[in-house]
Amino acid sequence: MIKILCACASGAGSSLLMEMATKKALKSLGVSDSDMKVDHCPLGEAKGQYKQYDALLVGKNFADGSDFVKIAESGFPVLGIRNMMSKDEIAAAIDASGILK
Repeated sequence: MIKILCACASGAGSSLLMEMATKKALKSLGVSDSDMKVDHCPLGEAKGQYKQYDALLVGKNFADGSDFVKIAESGFPVLGIRNMMSKDEIAAAIDASGILK
């Protein structure tokens, strides 16, 4: 089971779009619906919940912020995405992270 948390500032709009695109991206990488869990939330909640997931997906501008840089430096995959609706960009980030191995 692969678990990814998508986060945006308010946890409503952008993160929901990322969640939908992430599900499509995972399917394109050969992950079935029953083998994935993708959720979305506000950035503040993500800082406390991310350890329950395999990766954290946020906008590139947030990934470069100090809180998420610290999380990434701890070895946890923080995937910064420029186009949150791009299934291809998200699939490439997931694949490059190595979390599917």
